[in-house]
Amino acid sequence: MTHLYKLGVASAALLAAMACSSDKTENAAADADKKVIEVEEAEAGKTSRPNILIVVADDLGYGDIGVNGSGLIRTPNIDQLASEGVRFTSGYVTAAVCAPSRAALMTGQHQQRFGFEFNPRGRADVGIPVDVETIASKLDDEGYHTGLVGKWHLGETIELHPLSRGFDRFYGFVEGGNGYLTSPEEGEWMQDPVPGSAKGFKPIHLQDGFDEIEDIEGDLTSLLNDAAVDFIDNSGDEPFFLVVTHFAPHSPLQATTEQLEPYANVENKAKRIYAAMVTAMDGSVGEIIDAVERKGVRDNTLIIFMSDNGCAHYIGVGTCSNGDFAGYKGTYFEGGIRVPMIASWPGKLPEGTDYEKPIVSYDWSATALALAGLEPEKEGVDGTDLMPFLSGAGESGPHQRIHWRTQPNITMRDGDWKMVLIERTDGKGMVELLFNIAEDPSEQNDLSAEHPDKLAEMKAAFEEWNATLPAPGYESQRPGSFPLPNGVEVNVYN
Repeated sequence: MTHLYKLGVASAALLAAMACSSDKTENAAADADKKVIEVEEAEAGKTSRPNILIVVADDLGYGDIGVNGSGLIRTPNIDQLASEGVRFTSGYVTAAVCAPSRAALMTGQHQQRFGFEFNPRGRADVGIPVDVETIASKLDDEGYHTGLVGKWHLGETIELHPLSRGFDRFYGFVEGGNGYLTSPEEGEWMQDPVPGSAKGFKPIHLQDGFDEIEDIEGDLTSLLNDAAVDFIDNSGDEPFFLVVTHFAPHSPLQATTEQLEPYANVENKAKRIYAAMVTAMDGSVGEIIDAVERKGVRDNTLIIFMSDNGCAHYIGVGTCSNGDFAGYKGTYFEGGIRVPMIASWPGKLPEGTDYEKPIVSYDWSATALALAGLEPEKEGVDGTDLMPFLSGAGESGPHQRIHWRTQPNITMRDGDWKMVLIERTDGKGMVELLFNIAEDPSEQNDLSAEHPDKLAEMKAAFEEWNATLPAPGYESQRPGSFPLPNGVEVNVYN
């Protein structure tokens, strides 16, 4: 009995051990299956992340596309993008000139946070500081194939070059200016009127990666278009982040004979060339969209079109149009900072709609990060993910206040109110203006005398924001002036 009892106990223990082992095996198998499922879901999530494509025009006026009221310039592809997506009637940029505006888009931050307040103008070592991460770098870390085609203008040294700042592919030019033709015989051209520009004809120069391209054939807009299409065609299976920064229609005004044909009846030479340049850029927008569709990823691609700032007055009165808005490039009146802005994503964004609440260009930076699976608020960006607002979940707009600073000039929008403080050229201090943008989008009716309390409130709110920023990292080297409607001359800095 004793032996049988011991045998029974041993058998029971053995059976229990075997059962336990079986449970552990089953649990281990279940855990393994769970991990496989988690990996598969993670991989599926990565492959389903959308492509993000941003096309940036240079100095394109708000009123220089068909959907925004141009009666002259033909932009059928941009107009169609609007009909298939969302037109932002209060889409703003963070600066009224090229480089600072681009610095904010590329980082998702106010450019003043890292001292980038003015155009570098000839300072090759001025760009986005190396300790400030670009959204291209963040997306590259998340497995995106990243590309920049076109104008950089955010640093010219090796350390500041696009290939050193998160982009896998670069084709374009790192400086702020360029030409569109290789020789004057290729089409019509006008001398670049930007102060300080070299006199005479300006030819194209381009880089492929770090290397200068020799023996260039073709015009700038077409060459940039071909590079953008090539990037899409060869992007592989991973999601891509592509920024196409066309130089058009920035001066110098140059266009090929073929590009000029639709506007042969326009007598004003500057207006004729400018219109041709915009339409050529619009043609590229169409070809880029065609490439996305040909690849079969249109339904998984967010396409954004915008300008870096408003059009410039120095190319000739009436040459370009900022619509009904006052001011031009370089000023913080609406014509300098409210830009053409459109976004399209089939099935994800509403079609053929206008979004009237103010948004800022760096909101697209935050939106891109969110779509890649990152949390914008943890990434140190100032922008806001727009998808909840565009899907209808957010009834209020993403911003109550929007700030601009190009010292000593400052501007702030607070709801429908807008404050503009701008330096007089005669040394008599600042002109202080207050507008109700909802009632007076053309900024013709200064309400500062009628609402001194509101003006004081906005000045105090601006100073609170301003106190969080460092001083500019360098000085403006291109001051200019601008006449107000009442004849007072004011200074602008870029």
